Amino acid sequence: MNLAGAIAAIKAFTEAVNGNVVSSDEVFRRTDICAKCPMKRKTTGAPSKISRYLGVLANKHRVPADLNGQKCNVCGCSLMLLIPATEADLHKDSPEEAKKRPASCWIKLLDNTSAES
Repeated sequence: MNLAGAIAAIKAFTEAVNGNVVSSDEVFRRTDICAKCPMKRKTTGAPSKISRYLGVLANKHRVPADLNGQKCNVCGCSLMLLIPATEADLHKDSPEEAKKRPASCWIKLLDNTSAES
Protein backbone atom coordinates (compact mmCIF):
# COMPACT_ATOMS: atom_id res chain seq x y z
CA MET A 1 0.00 0.00 0.00
CA ASN A 2 1.44 3.35 -1.04
CA LEU A 3 0.76 6.83 0.42
CA ALA A 4 -2.31 7.33 -1.79
CA GLY A 5 -3.64 3.96 -0.64
CA ALA A 6 -3.06 4.88 3.01
CA ILE A 7 -4.92 8.16 2.53
CA ALA A 8 -7.79 6.28 0.84
CA ALA A 9 -7.89 3.83 3.78
CA ILE A 10 -8.12 6.66 6.30
CA LYS A 11 -10.85 8.35 4.26
CA ALA A 12 -12.77 5.06 3.94
CA PHE A 13 -12.44 4.57 7.70
CA THR A 14 -13.80 8.05 8.43
CA GLU A 15 -16.71 7.60 6.04
CA ALA A 16 -17.51 4.14 7.44
CA VAL A 17 -17.55 5.46 11.00
CA ASN A 18 -20.01 8.11 9.84
CA GLY A 19 -22.15 5.46 8.13
CA ASN A 20 -21.38 6.64 4.61
CA VAL A 21 -21.07 3.18 3.05
CA VAL A 22 -22.74 1.19 0.30
CA SER A 23 -26.01 -0.66 0.89
CA SER A 24 -26.13 -4.04 2.64
CA ASP A 25 -27.06 -5.64 -0.68
CA GLU A 26 -23.93 -4.17 -2.29
CA VAL A 27 -21.78 -5.33 0.65
CA PHE A 28 -23.12 -8.88 0.15
CA ARG A 29 -22.50 -8.71 -3.62
CA ARG A 30 -18.93 -7.48 -3.17
CA THR A 31 -18.28 -9.98 -0.37
CA ASP A 32 -19.32 -12.85 -2.62
CA ILE A 33 -16.93 -11.68 -5.34
CA CYS A 34 -14.02 -11.07 -2.94
CA ALA A 35 -14.50 -14.39 -1.13
CA LYS A 36 -13.86 -16.22 -4.43
CA CYS A 37 -11.08 -13.94 -5.68
CA PRO A 38 -7.66 -15.46 -6.40
CA MET A 39 -6.06 -12.15 -5.33
CA LYS A 40 -7.43 -12.37 -1.76
CA ARG A 41 -4.62 -12.87 0.76
CA LYS A 42 -4.05 -12.93 4.48
CA THR A 43 -3.36 -9.47 5.88
CA THR A 44 0.40 -9.00 6.30
CA GLY A 45 2.74 -6.06 6.76
CA ALA A 46 2.18 -2.93 8.80
CA PRO A 47 0.19 -0.88 6.24
CA SER A 48 -2.26 -3.71 5.52
CA LYS A 49 -2.59 -4.50 9.22
CA ILE A 50 -3.35 -0.86 10.00
CA SER A 51 -5.96 -0.87 7.22
CA ARG A 52 -7.41 -4.06 8.72
CA TYR A 53 -7.62 -2.58 12.23
CA LEU A 54 -9.30 0.55 10.88
CA GLY A 55 -11.75 -1.68 9.04
CA VAL A 56 -12.55 -3.68 12.15
CA LEU A 57 -13.13 -0.50 14.15
CA ALA A 58 -15.33 1.06 11.47
CA ASN A 59 -17.09 -1.99 10.18
CA LYS A 60 -19.79 -2.64 12.78
CA HIS A 61 -20.22 -6.15 11.35
CA ARG A 62 -21.04 -5.07 7.78
CA VAL A 63 -18.51 -7.49 6.29
CA PRO A 64 -18.51 -11.18 7.32
CA ALA A 65 -15.94 -12.10 9.96
CA ASP A 66 -14.27 -14.67 7.70
CA LEU A 67 -12.88 -11.80 5.60
CA ASN A 68 -11.61 -9.93 8.68
CA GLY A 69 -7.99 -10.96 8.21
CA GLN A 70 -8.01 -10.70 4.42
CA LYS A 71 -6.72 -8.06 2.02
CA CYS A 72 -6.73 -7.40 -1.68
CA ASN A 73 -3.34 -8.50 -2.98
CA VAL A 74 -3.61 -6.03 -5.87
CA CYS A 75 -3.80 -2.83 -3.80
CA GLY A 76 -3.06 -4.13 -0.28
CA CYS A 77 -6.29 -2.70 1.15
CA SER A 78 -8.10 -4.56 3.91
CA LEU A 79 -11.34 -6.11 2.66
CA MET A 80 -12.96 -4.78 5.85
CA LEU A 81 -12.48 -1.22 4.51
CA LEU A 82 -12.61 -1.92 0.81
CA ILE A 83 -15.90 -3.82 0.59
CA PRO A 84 -18.20 -1.26 2.29
CA ALA A 85 -16.50 1.82 0.78
CA THR A 86 -18.43 4.07 -1.57
CA GLU A 87 -17.01 4.60 -5.04
CA ALA A 88 -15.75 8.05 -4.02
CA ASP A 89 -13.78 6.57 -1.11
CA LEU A 90 -12.23 3.62 -2.92
CA HIS A 91 -8.58 3.10 -3.62
CA LYS A 92 -7.72 4.23 -7.17
CA ASP A 93 -5.61 1.71 -9.08
CA SER A 94 -2.33 2.58 -10.70
CA PRO A 95 -2.02 1.26 -14.27
CA GLU A 96 0.07 -1.66 -12.93
CA GLU A 97 -2.56 -2.53 -10.33
CA ALA A 98 -5.35 -2.27 -12.89
CA LYS A 99 -3.64 -4.90 -15.03
CA LYS A 100 -3.45 -7.30 -12.07
CA ARG A 101 -7.15 -7.14 -11.19
CA PRO A 102 -9.17 -10.19 -12.26
CA ALA A 103 -11.92 -9.53 -14.80
CA SER A 104 -14.49 -10.53 -12.15
CA CYS A 105 -13.37 -7.81 -9.70
CA TRP A 106 -16.11 -5.35 -8.77
CA ILE A 107 -13.50 -2.57 -8.51
CA LYS A 108 -12.42 -3.18 -12.09
CA LEU A 109 -15.97 -2.54 -13.21
CA LEU A 110 -16.08 0.78 -11.30
CA ASP A 111 -12.60 2.08 -12.05
CA ASN A 112 -12.26 3.86 -15.41
CA THR A 113 -8.50 3.33 -15.32
CA SER A 114 -9.00 -0.42 -15.00
CA ALA A 115 -11.75 -0.54 -17.60
CA GLU A 116 -9.45 1.06 -20.17
CA SER A 117 -6.68 -1.48 -19.54
